Amino acid sequence: MNRPGRARVGLLLTVVTAALLTACTGTEADPARADATPTTRPTSSPTPTSSPSPSPSPTASPIPSTAAEIAEAVDKWYTYGGETAMVSLIKEARNAESDRPREAFELVVLDFGGLTEALSTARLMGPIPDPKTRTAWAAAIEHLDGAVREILDSVPKGGRTIQSPQETGQMLRGWSTFDEGIKSLKAAQALLNRRFGLKPSVDPWEAGA
Repeated sequence: MNRPGRARVGLLLTVVTAALLTACTGTEADPARADATPTTRPTSSPTPTSSPSPSPSPTASPIPSTAAEIAEAVDKWYTYGGETAMVSLIKEARNAESDRPREAFELVVLDFGGLTEALSTARLMGPIPDPKTRTAWAAAIEHLDGAVREILDSVPKGGRTIQSPQETGQMLRGWSTFDEGIKSLKAAQALLNRRFGLKPSVDPWEAGA
């Protein structure tokens, strides 16, 4: 299912950055529609019956609590897709960062399609069973996703090629959020290595990996 802004993610967007000024911008959500009137069909009155006995509550899956249980659960998460999701997210974040403008009035091309797909895959993996690592991983996903949305929303509208000061400020805030996502992503990878001895065979942060 497409997420907000997804239609523009795969496009190659040309942006010329203006002076590095910051300014607050806001967005408004579309008002919810409330004009639909529910329809009902007449039904016969039900015959009173005795209330059925409540069904027993389903047994919840055990949550790993001991160090050994957590380590085993993290290993399974990493083995069955977690490593692939993390490596893909790192590589796509690196690719997206390479398009980052470095100076004022620099012509750049933004393409966050690969990063958006990697973020979707990361969410499908679910949370990491270890609390500390889970926090860093979730923060990485949240920050990178927020950065993509904010940067794309700063693209000039109406055929313009030069950003306004407000759009430039929004873009800079987006890249600052992106940096926070990278920090959290590195922290999650470091925690998996330090706490559980899990690391990819090839360092995805290295050029050419």
